[in-house]
Amino acid sequence: MKIHKILLLLFIPIIFFSCEDVFDCIIPREPELENRIFPVGATETYYYVDLKAEINNEPRDQDYDYYFDVRGLPIGLDYFVNFRTISIEGTPSEVGSFDVTIFVDVDGPFRDDGADDLLCNYSTSKTYTLIIEE
Repeated sequence: MKIHKILLLLFIPIIFFSCEDVFDCIIPREPELENRIFPVGATETYYYVDLKAEINNEPRDQDYDYYFDVRGLPIGLDYFVNFRTISIEGTPSEVGSFDVTIFVDVDGPFRDDGADDLLCNYSTSKTYTLIIEE
């Protein structure tokens, strides 16, 4: 009898929530920025690093638009976007350790192949450490 009560308690949430609400994000489909250690740079020396964004567990991640924003870059560095790749480059003019946060938002997909188009999240961010020496 106890087993029946336990099983009933386990299935009560399914009765009150649709399956979409409970199970949609068990395997999360959301944007992701790669893990990366930025190389150490030096003032008055050209600096370059790039990284890619993707939508994990989404085979159609090429069918989305990607929008980036970056905060925390030292003076002299800027960022440039080429579809899913963001490049940080320039000649830094200040020394220090910088917390650079990259934000990415996605929109789409723009190809209608009848697949489920819902993502668990449409944006993410990641903070990287950038060290500039003299």
